[in-house]
Amino acid sequence: RVSTLSKQKRERIYDIFQDYEKMKMEKGEFDLADLVIDLHHRLINERFEGDEMDFVYIDEVQDLTMRQIALFKYICRNVDEGFVFSGDTAQTIARGIDFRFQDIRSLFYNEFILESRSDGSAGRKEKGQLSDIFNLRQNFRTHAGVLNLAQSVIDLLYRFFRQSIDVLEPETSLIYGEAPILLEPGNDENAIVTIFGNSGNVGGNIVGFGAEQVILVRDDCARMEISAYVGKQALVLTIVECKGLEFQDVLLYNFFWLITSEKSVESNI
Repeated sequence: RVSTLSKQKRERIYDIFQDYEKMKMEKGEFDLADLVIDLHHRLINERFEGDEMDFVYIDEVQDLTMRQIALFKYICRNVDEGFVFSGDTAQTIARGIDFRFQDIRSLFYNEFILESRSDGSAGRKEKGQLSDIFNLRQNFRTHAGVLNLAQSVIDLLYRFFRQSIDVLEPETSLIYGEAPILLEPGNDENAIVTIFGNSGNVGGNIVGFGAEQVILVRDDCARMEISAYVGKQALVLTIVECKGLEFQDVLLYNFFWLITSEKSVESNI
């Protein structure tokens, strides 16, 4: 894979990385990446003394880095049929992870299969065979209206970030449903205030959301903003917090506005 960033941007990012590493050294701190690297060094130089597994099944694999996934080779030697990786590239929400199943296939072949067949005396590695990727297209918990909208977003990712996501067949659903509704208030209106009133400051007979409803926001700053309007009348979660949860009704609040406004400033729009 080739970087889509210019040389100038890559050099700037590397300078930031070096400053970050220097700061950690000065403060005697470490992060998750340091822990993973240290585990690799230890397991390469010392034999793994824990219980070895015959089979390893990894769900939500899209939230792991390649170096984290590579750690599993030390606990399971059954590379022929001992590993199952399950995930969804469209659900990658962990920061700093750019996930594709093709990258896992390459990693598994080079660091699991070839290393397990290496000839220690001559350094020769026998070839191995990879299993196929199985695309599960049937969605059992989301209706067609939501799936169609999600697919339209994925299509945009394919177009503008082709090297960052697997090209898969669209998901289908046996459940019919209308497309999500876009609430676009006027210049002096706020959709949340229209729905809830000013329930954050005024206690009254206001009907709030129930256990099956949720408001999703981009980050904690947006959560604080919306809490001033809704108070305790609704559950407000970030995208990371809602991972794995299910609701009947979902309100996505101002999710893209920050991105478009920042882009407008950069482009002088």
